[in-house]
Amino acid sequence: MGTKAEELGVEIYPGFAASEILYDANHKVVGIGTNDMGISKDGSKRENFQRGVELKGRITLLAEGCRGSLSEKIIRDYNLREKGNAQHQTYALGIKEVWEIDEGKHKPGFVLHTVGWPIDSKTYGGSFLYHMKDRQISIGLVLALNYRNPFLNPYEEFQKLKHHPAIKPILEGGTVLQYGARTLNEGGFQSIPYPVFPGGAIVGCSVGFLNVPKIKGTHTAMKSGMLAAEAVFHTLQEGSSMEAYWDNLKKSWVWEELYRARNYRPVSILKRYNQLIPTILFLFDFMPFLC
Repeated sequence: MGTKAEELGVEIYPGFAASEILYDANHKVVGIGTNDMGISKDGSKRENFQRGVELKGRITLLAEGCRGSLSEKIIRDYNLREKGNAQHQTYALGIKEVWEIDEGKHKPGFVLHTVGWPIDSKTYGGSFLYHMKDRQISIGLVLALNYRNPFLNPYEEFQKLKHHPAIKPILEGGTVLQYGARTLNEGGFQSIPYPVFPGGAIVGCSVGFLNVPKIKGTHTAMKSGMLAAEAVFHTLQEGSSMEAYWDNLKKSWVWEELYRARNYRPVSILKRYNQLIPTILFLFDFMPFLC
């Protein structure tokens, strides 16, 4: 994708993090500044010191992923959560591995979602296992970061999961190909802030478009980026407003999908294994609680 974008004239700066927001005299966002390179841990400049650069544009789109540092600053500075009548955001940690397993154990298209063990009954979370192509599977654990046990270790819980009688036989004799972890937005529909600010907009997981029961957010993040791009085009070409991004977002399937799933996470605060209740209700498209 990066290569295709560069062929179309897009400039990409890998390895350079956006570290600050640039404003004009009217407190309108006009771009971002990258971080300085070649700084020692004591703050002194090394021989390879390189000053960060200012990247300015008529419109700035922030797509930093879950809890982006600049996105959160923008949300606070412009009171976007209050403007969107949104609740605070909540978070989870997702750990995932990709395995190559024996041919006889591989079932392409098979999906397994679980709740409960190894997570205790007072902690929200669950696991997933997807059989992909080429004898590969994706297995992972998602754990809400509001757990109260200070000794709980998400990575160790993931290791326990792989010893479950339903999972261990699948992994035996297999090889780990890839692994990783990332944070997830779990606030859902109620936690979506107003994503437009003077000089730009926020897209993707920086806003919080994750579909919690499906543990999916890539498709909604991509669609938000498309809608923002369309709004940018019309703003620059016709002089319209970036608020069209927000209006079109609420008319899109993204809004409808997240609205349907809006009560899944709130209902899941029920203790013990009543996390199964919202799962069953969601499967039958019946989530009447809370709002």
